[in-house]
Amino acid sequence: MSLVFKEYSLTQRIAQRMTSTLTGYNTETLKNGDPEPAPPAKGTFRIYNMRFCPWAQRALIYAAAKNIPTEVVNIHLKEKPDWYFSKHYRGQVPALEHDEGKKHIIESAVIPEYLDDIFPENRILPTDPYEKFQQKLLLDRLVAVAPAFYGAVQSAGDPSIRAEKYAALVKAFEEAEKLLEGEFYSGTSKPGYVDYLIYPNIQRSYWLSHLLPEFPLATSGFPGPKFPKLAKWFHTVGNLPEVVAGSQPTETGVGFFVDYVKGNPDYNFGL
Repeated sequence: MSLVFKEYSLTQRIAQRMTSTLTGYNTETLKNGDPEPAPPAKGTFRIYNMRFCPWAQRALIYAAAKNIPTEVVNIHLKEKPDWYFSKHYRGQVPALEHDEGKKHIIESAVIPEYLDDIFPENRILPTDPYEKFQQKLLLDRLVAVAPAFYGAVQSAGDPSIRAEKYAALVKAFEEAEKLLEGEFYSGTSKPGYVDYLIYPNIQRSYWLSHLLPEFPLATSGFPGPKFPKLAKWFHTVGNLPEVVAGSQPTETGVGFFVDYVKGNPDYNFGL
C-alpha cells in the first residue's frame, strides 16, 4: 500500500510537540499487573489516555490549547489495570487527575468545561450562558459523525453493509458542512470548544479514507468537493499547534487502523 500524507512532516510534528505542555504522550500503555504511578506532583495535571482514542484526544487538545502542564499516562483498554477503576469507574479514557491525586474528572465533554472553570483566564467556552449552551448544542448535533464512522469501520469487514454505512457517514458530513457557518464552529475568528472536540472524530474518518480506496470521502482531497467549508476547516484546525500536540501523525493513525479494522488493535503502535 502506497500512502501519501499531505500535512506537517513527522519532524515538524515532533518539534512542535516538544514545545507542548503535554509530557508522556508517546509512552507505552499500562496494563493489568503494572503498578499504579505515583500521584501527579502538586500543580500538575494528569490525563489518562489511549493514543488513538478520539475521546481522550479531546482532553489532550484542550489542555494543550490552555497551556496546562499535563502528564499523559496511557492505558491498555483491553487489559486495564485494576487500580485504574479508582480513576474512572467504568475504566474508560479520558480521566483527569489533579490535586496530588485527590480529584478525578471523567467524560470527554466534561473535562474541557472543568478546565475552563478552574482556568478562567484563558477560557475557551463562552461565559455568556446562552452562547455556552449554543456551543454545547452544536456539539451534540455533530456527534453523529462518530457512530457513522464506526459503522464504516464495521463495513470494512462486511462488504454487504458497506453502501449503507458509507451513506450514513456522508450524511453526517453533509450535516457538518451545513452547520459550519464561518471559519470555525466557534462562530468567531479563532477555534473554540466545538472545533477542538469534534476534530478527533473527523480525523478518524480521514485515517479510514487511506485504507479503503472506494471510500467516497477520499476523492479530490478529504473530505471531497462536496464539502468545501469542511475541507478548509479540517486543514486549518489540523495544523494548529495545540491540535498537532494532541494528535498522532496520519501515518501512525493509519497504521494503527490497519490492525484496528481487523479487530486486533495495537495500542502501542509506532513506539
